[in-house]
Amino acid sequence: MTSVPHWPQPWTAETFVAVYDADDKLRYASAAFKHLFQLDSVDATMTFDDLIKRGALRNCGPRIDCGVVISFIAEMQKRRRQQAGQRCFATDTLDGGWYWMTETVLENGWIIVIGSEISPLKHLELTLTKAHSEALNEARTDFLTGLPNRRHILSYLDILISTLSGSHNAQTPLSIAVADLDRFKSINENFGHLVGDDVLRDFAHLARTTTRRSDVIGRVGGEEFLVVMPGTTTDDAKAVLERLRRAVEARLVPVKGGSVVRYTLSVGITQVSPADSVDGAIGRADASLYKSKKLGRNRISVDISVDA
Repeated sequence: MTSVPHWPQPWTAETFVAVYDADDKLRYASAAFKHLFQLDSVDATMTFDDLIKRGALRNCGPRIDCGVVISFIAEMQKRRRQQAGQRCFATDTLDGGWYWMTETVLENGWIIVIGSEISPLKHLELTLTKAHSEALNEARTDFLTGLPNRRHILSYLDILISTLSGSHNAQTPLSIAVADLDRFKSINENFGHLVGDDVLRDFAHLARTTTRRSDVIGRVGGEEFLVVMPGTTTDDAKAVLERLRRAVEARLVPVKGGSVVRYTLSVGITQVSPADSVDGAIGRADASLYKSKKLGRNRISVDISVDA
């Protein structure tokens, strides 16, 4: 029977250390390892598989994201003994800790596992990642309505136009619309800016729930919005936006004191061609919007200067 060699210990008491023999039986465990797996002593008959199953039953040891212990063990065993050498990875444990693991497979088949706790660093990383994600989202989002802001929606349109120039995408329709809340200035003057903000948020909610998932609507300034509709002809765009216009027309926004505010929407639609620029396409949609306003508001006009 192979005896367990004497292992020098340059690590600290908090270091996570385990040694498995060629039959994958646990032959040595540091105090930190025993604590993690709630072991009183090392049982020379306990294999790696046994240890993981025991940890799952006692709610200790590594966190198993897949939720199935047998699948986790099978996946780990594929990696553990592929070849002699060393691999490193990070793992989290059920007690909330994070460890940087170094797993060394010796030529004789024995495995030495050493883990150093990196919980403070990992938690800092997660905090920074979350902060970065939140900052990125804020940079792309209009704070009042929660819709994409001007920079984001214009950048999205620019990307879509550039893809139209590709041979595979040249025949894919792309329509845009500029939508404007009618007489919004009078709402602010008669009811105050807070009510005006309520109206803008109400419209944003309607826009998200009435348009399709493929449609992207952003606030480009004040009470003006840009709707980008990939894969959509002007006829289809008009049908979608007519549904939105009617929903807005029927809307009642409550005001303090029991009264309500009604508002309407005017829209201008154009189809985008591969030769278009962002400014050129929006300029045509704006011209159609002006036509809607001139004809009495609360209506949709479609630009016909670009062939569908």
